[in-house]
Amino acid sequence: MMERLSPEAPLDTDAKEYRMRFVPGSRVAAICTALALLAGCGGGGAASGGLGSTIPKQTNGATSAVRFAITVPPKTTATGRSPAYVSPATQSMTIAVLQGATNVLSQTVGLTPSSPGCTSSLASTVCTISLSLAAGSYTASITTYDGPNGTGNALSTAQSVAFTVTANQSNLVPLTLSGIPTAIKVLSAGTNAVNVLAQDADGNFIVGAGAPTFTASAGSGPAVATITQPTASRPNLISFAPVSPAVGGTEIINVTASYPAGETNACTLPGAVCVLLQAVTATLTPQYVLVANYSANQILGFTLPLTSSAQTPASIANLGISPRTLTEDAHGDIFSATYGNTTTLQELLAPYTSPSVTNNLGGSFTGQMTVTPSGDLVMANGNGNASLYTAPYSAAPTALPNGTSSSSGVATDASGNLYFAVSAAKTVVMLAPPYTGPAITVSTNSYPAGLAIAGSTLFVGESTDVDVFSLPLTATSSPAATISSGVNGANRLAIDPSGNLWVANYNGGPTSKGSIEEFTKPFSTGEAPAVTINMPVGTSTSYDTWGIAFDATGNLYVTNVIGGANHGGLLEFQPPITSASSPSVAIEGSGFNYPYDLVITPQQFSVTPL
Repeated sequence: MMERLSPEAPLDTDAKEYRMRFVPGSRVAAICTALALLAGCGGGGAASGGLGSTIPKQTNGATSAVRFAITVPPKTTATGRSPAYVSPATQSMTIAVLQGATNVLSQTVGLTPSSPGCTSSLASTVCTISLSLAAGSYTASITTYDGPNGTGNALSTAQSVAFTVTANQSNLVPLTLSGIPTAIKVLSAGTNAVNVLAQDADGNFIVGAGAPTFTASAGSGPAVATITQPTASRPNLISFAPVSPAVGGTEIINVTASYPAGETNACTLPGAVCVLLQAVTATLTPQYVLVANYSANQILGFTLPLTSSAQTPASIANLGISPRTLTEDAHGDIFSATYGNTTTLQELLAPYTSPSVTNNLGGSFTGQMTVTPSGDLVMANGNGNASLYTAPYSAAPTALPNGTSSSSGVATDASGNLYFAVSAAKTVVMLAPPYTGPAITVSTNSYPAGLAIAGSTLFVGESTDVDVFSLPLTATSSPAATISSGVNGANRLAIDPSGNLWVANYNGGPTSKGSIEEFTKPFSTGEAPAVTINMPVGTSTSYDTWGIAFDATGNLYVTNVIGGANHGGLLEFQPPITSASSPSVAIEGSGFNYPYDLVITPQQFSVTPL
C-alpha cells in the first residue's frame, strides 16, 4: 500500500515525499522517490512520479517475483508548480541490485509509452519490470536518463541505497532520487536577497527532497556584506545585509550546491555543476558628509565615519559659485544653492565631483530647500515667493503663493505638505499639494528660521525658541511646546535615531560663539536641555555653529563657520554624547572657508545576481 507523508514545500511549491509500503505475500521492498522539478522550465513540466517494487508471498529459500514500477509525468508548458520526482524528460532507466559484492540484477529499461511493460495515459506513463529476489539485505542503484537505453543526459540518481527484504512482515525502505545539477541559476528575490536553484540537463529546476542544499561564501573583493544562509523552511533563499561598520566597495559572492548526509551526492557524478563562482555582487556605498564650503566655491565630501583631523576630502566639487544651502533627495542626489540676489541652483549626483544641472532662472537669498515625496525641489527665498522646481530642475521654477514670500525655512512631510518659516511675520505657512492655496498660517513665538519634521511633529527653530507643532496644521494650531532654554539663533535642527531634538545655535553659549543643545521627548514648555556643548569645544578652535546632522550609526556632525585653521571646521561626536563630550574628530583644515550647510548621504547597499 502507498503512504503519503507530510509535505515539504520549498520555494512555496506543493512538492511532497511519497513512500511505498510492501507487505509479504504481495510486497517485499519499497523504494520512494523524492525528486521535485519546477514546471514550465526547459520544455518540461512537473508532475508526480514514483518508483516501487512488489513481490508475491514467498517461502523460505524460495525466490519471488519482484515488480518495479516507475511513473514518468507528461511534458507540459504549464507555469504552475507540482511535485515531480522523475523528470518529464526521462526516457530510460538503469537499475542494479547487489547482495554484498554480488550483482544480482543489472538492467536497462525504456520508460516511453512504446517501451515494453509501459502504459500511457494523458496523466503519465507507467512502466513495470519484473525480477526475482529472496529475503535478505541488498543495495540498489538507479539512474534515469533523457535518452533511450541509458543514453543521453543523466537526470536523477540514487546510488548504493541499502534495503532489506524480510519475509512475512512489512518492509519500508526510503529511497531518494537526487536531481543531477548541470547549472545553478540565481534569481532576484526582492531587496537584498536572491533565490538559488539547480537545473538538470534539460533545464528543469530541481527543488524538493531531491534538490541540493546551497551555501554562499565570500569570493573576492572587500567584505561589504553579511550573508544569511538558506534555512530548512526557505532552502533556496540567501539574503544579505551591509557589514557594520560599513566598508565601501563591491564584493563577489560564490554559491556551492551539495547534498545532505544520507542522500545520494549527485554533485560527484560526471557533468554535475555544483559550484557557481561570481554568483552575486554585493555593493556598498558608504555614507558621505557633504559640506557647502561657501567662500571656496566648493562642496567637500568626506567618507564616514571620519578618521582623523588630517582626513582629506573624498570628493571635491569645484562649482564656480558660492554654495551655502544644501539638501538631498531619497536617492542621495544633492542640491546646492547660492545666497544672493540671484540664486544658482545645482544638482550633483554621486560621486559628487561636478554638477549635473545648473539653473540660474529663479530664487534669491535662499534659506532652506527641501525635496517633496514626488521629487519637486522647493526653495525658501528671503526675497520673493518660494520657488518650486520640477525634475530635471533645468527649467524656470514656479512661484508659489504670496504667503510664502520672504521665507527662510522650508520642510515637507510624508504627504507632500509644505511648511514655510516666514521670519518677519513670525509665522509658519502650510501649503497642501498642488500648492495653489489657500494657505494655513499659524503664529510662532519668535522669528522662525529653520524647520525640521520627524513623523507627525514639526520643529520650528527660531531666534530665541523652538516651537513644537503636531501635524497636520490647522488654522487653530498652536505649539504643543515652546522650548527656550539655551536657544539662541536656531538656524538648523536635527533629530537623532531616538527621536530627540538637537539644535545648532549660531549665537549660543556663554560667549555667543555657538552651541549644541539636545532636548528629549516628549518635549515640554520650559524644558531644559539634556546636553549643552559650547563652541569651541575640546581641542577644536572653530565656532559659530550652523549645520547639524546624524549618520546611520548615530554619530553627530556639526559645521562651524568661523575659526579653525582657515575659516570653520567639521566636528564629529560619537554616542553617547554628553555635555562633557569632545569631538572624536575635528577637521579644521582641508581648505574650509565658511562651511555652512551639510548633508549626509544615505548608505546604499545593493545585491545583484550575475
